[in-house]
Amino acid sequence: MNPFFLPQEDIKNLVAEHGTPIYVASRSQIIENYRRLDDSLPALTLFYAVKANPHPGILKALVGIGAGFDVASRGEIEAVLAAGADAREDLIFADTVKDPKHIQQATAVGLDDFTFDNFSEITQIARFAPGANVHVRIRVSNKGSVAKLSEKFGAEPSYAVPLLKAARDQGLFPRGVSFHVGSQCLQVERYIEALDLVRNIFDKAAAEGINLSMVDIGGGFPVQYENEKIDIKAMGRTISNHYMSLFDENVMLVAEPGRAVVGDAVSLVTKVISESVRDGRNWLYFDDGTYGSFLDVLLYRMKYPMKGLTDGPPTPYVLAGPTCDCIDVFSRDAKGEICTVDLPEMHLDDLLVAGSMGAYTYAESTRFNGFEPPKFVYID
Repeated sequence: MNPFFLPQEDIKNLVAEHGTPIYVASRSQIIENYRRLDDSLPALTLFYAVKANPHPGILKALVGIGAGFDVASRGEIEAVLAAGADAREDLIFADTVKDPKHIQQATAVGLDDFTFDNFSEITQIARFAPGANVHVRIRVSNKGSVAKLSEKFGAEPSYAVPLLKAARDQGLFPRGVSFHVGSQCLQVERYIEALDLVRNIFDKAAAEGINLSMVDIGGGFPVQYENEKIDIKAMGRTISNHYMSLFDENVMLVAEPGRAVVGDAVSLVTKVISESVRDGRNWLYFDDGTYGSFLDVLLYRMKYPMKGLTDGPPTPYVLAGPTCDCIDVFSRDAKGEICTVDLPEMHLDDLLVAGSMGAYTYAESTRFNGFEPPKFVYID
């Protein structure tokens, strides 16, 4: 179940046992989310994007249902192997900027599937993973997405075939084409446009004697935070139908979902540890903040559903974290300016629950000022 909707008494009991801040996580919700995506796409494998949340409990739950894993570093490789994944069968090294030491580690454990988007990356892979399978990542539109990944990643589609030829010439095995429509993508049209580009690349590569066999549509599948209209099954049907109109059964589809698997499967419970009035506004300070679970409020203006576990009248508050830095404020408007949010009247020791905290919260949390990330508590 979505832990944001746990009864108040259950949440208070968890806090009495474990303290705060804590992540309240549901393995069953993670598995349900994964299977919903799996059922909605004609994909041979979904490679969970470990960067979204690498907590061991989450990785073990996904290994248990046969998930694959999209990894981006030696640390992520080691984490999924510790959870029981098989390096050769279950992993794809999808980051296009790889430290050579991490390529060597991947090769040493049997991982042989790498993504690239430039000529220098081909050289690095050929040096440290000779004979590996490779995919070229292309730049596609990220319109309508929260994180514009194409600003940093993906080759221009016109360079895709020259890159594939260069990979072949250096002894690598061009296997397919990948793309990413951007994180928290709310416009399924981005996938359709990207698939059309991939089809064109497949045809041009075939004319050069390169027969590709895989399309990797990346991640980007969204999760609900506020009032977004999201229907993962409908998105999957639209993508699937277009994919099957372009490619036959000899071309394998894979995807790399992260946020949509874990986003709504984790909630945060944090406690008021101080309060004040500043410039006429009520401030609440919590034992977690932007250097912890709320970093994406600063990076991407994320707004998480929140509720206070009190019965007081609605009151506007500025919400801040515990560190000694002035940017540690997680109530911000669309421009990133500090603002208030309405919560029931709250005071010392009262609890705040933030929902949809599974993706890019624990993974991005820092150790600034010596604060540790919240403890994970699984409810199933």
